[in-house]
Amino acid sequence: MAGLFGPVQDMLQGALEGLAMRGQIAAQNIANLGTPGYQAQGVTFAATLQQALQTGSVDPQVVTLPGAMNQSGNGVSLEQQLSLLNQVALVQQGVMNGIDLSQKGMHTILQNLGGPGV
Repeated sequence: MAGLFGPVQDMLQGALEGLAMRGQIAAQNIANLGTPGYQAQGVTFAATLQQALQTGSVDPQVVTLPGAMNQSGNGVSLEQQLSLLNQVALVQQGVMNGIDLSQKGMHTILQNLGGPGV
């Protein structure tokens, strides 16, 4: 049965790890809001999730984001980074709900298999 649920669980775990990385990078960007010359970074993730559906693994990459310099002389937009943190939290909640449903489904299957006459 691990073959049936294992890849899904692995992909969901990888998604959570990628989301955590995205949140850390956004926090790093916010911390460098006043650092002259700092360019905001991001995590490529949608493409890796698409790939994960085929390969079963998620490999997020940190990239420098293009953007105009702000008043502090760097490329960080506080509004964009705070929005990104909110998006990360929402997607993390969705992934956790997926994990919860997967676990409940497995529990139901195991209960039904262990019924009378089995």
